[in-house]
Amino acid sequence: MASGSGLTRGTVSLTHRSVEALRPAETPYRVSDQRCIGLAVRVAPSGIKTWDLAYRIRGSGKVRRLSLGRVADVSLERARQRANELTSAARAGRDLVAEEEERRAAAASRLTVQKLIELYLRRRVTGRLRTAKEIESRLKRALAPILHRHADDIRRRDIRELLDAVADRGIEREAEKRRQTVGTMFRWALSQDIVETDATAGLKAYDPCTPRDRVLTVEEIEALWKWLDSGTLPSDPADIMKLELLTGARCGEISGLCVEEIHHGEWTWTLPAARSKNKRPRVTPLVGLARQIIEARLSTVQAGRLFTAETGTVLTAAHIGHYLLVRRDKLPIDKFTTHDLRRTVATMLAEMGIALDLVAAIVGHEAGGKETRTLVRHYVRTDLIERKALVLRAWDERLQDIVAGREASKVVRLLKTG
Repeated sequence: MASGSGLTRGTVSLTHRSVEALRPAETPYRVSDQRCIGLAVRVAPSGIKTWDLAYRIRGSGKVRRLSLGRVADVSLERARQRANELTSAARAGRDLVAEEEERRAAAASRLTVQKLIELYLRRRVTGRLRTAKEIESRLKRALAPILHRHADDIRRRDIRELLDAVADRGIEREAEKRRQTVGTMFRWALSQDIVETDATAGLKAYDPCTPRDRVLTVEEIEALWKWLDSGTLPSDPADIMKLELLTGARCGEISGLCVEEIHHGEWTWTLPAARSKNKRPRVTPLVGLARQIIEARLSTVQAGRLFTAETGTVLTAAHIGHYLLVRRDKLPIDKFTTHDLRRTVATMLAEMGIALDLVAAIVGHEAGGKETRTLVRHYVRTDLIERKALVLRAWDERLQDIVAGREASKVVRLLKTG
């Protein structure tokens, strides 16, 4: 019988020796296996021998013909076993090859957790959120042990075990941030039909997210400043925290400070709108110790970022937090965050009698009710430079007194800003 696979020369009970004895001819030919219906060995003119299988799928009228591989790669026993699998399924009306192809396609379309993170960042985060780098870092840290697993195989217990491990280390706030960040990604994946269930649904909160009220005392500020001067921390993160205490600016705003943002003639720092949380530029006068720190850095850096990690990478607020976390047993005061420094500045300025709207302007917050905020946002075009400078000079003097241990014996003179 002639076919696309060549002339069939008959049916024999194939053996390893009989297969090896087959020699090529001018045209391809087949020799069918008597012990396995549909299976044959095909001999090409080049001498290459392959296993050839033909069978009909019951109830469909469909005939399948396929190669099971080269004789050199697939043994006679394995070829018979595979042929029997396919023909048995065919007699039951099943197309096993098509089923296997569907399973492979389904497996290929399933995303690993690593691929899910990449897809989520590309579609929903990068270019949309200013916290994109922080989100990416948190997702990869939180899910590092399961990055290789398929996202739709992840269950709530998997996420809970990862988060519990973080909470057990005493950093419940970080565990809660990870729960929220991972939850946002899985809810998006659910909405996109990437996963069947949200693996974070029903997980308890690790931190009540109550407003923090940690404000450093005068004694704690003195101890912390001296610790920052001691060399326990590298100079870059130490200077960033000093500047946060001096200016009340956010840690991330300071760590990203560039030479180009400094006005040398007037000694001001203009935070661009692109780096500002409220998307408005903010000008901060640089006075006293803050100016000294910036001047010292400008003497060695002529362009670009003023602060970098020891590895040369750009510092972020997360880096500063990590510096503190790994040294939590060596801190000179009770546990604190960089945001607590900012809160301390705002609180002490208010205690000095500074009007709250001016405190807000210094630290980069909007003060007042809705009407006032609308007025400031759309009509008021002033950075209050002179008033800010006056306040920051007074705060610099007080901070120097605190660091020198003179604050306890000195009555702070209230500053009139009206």
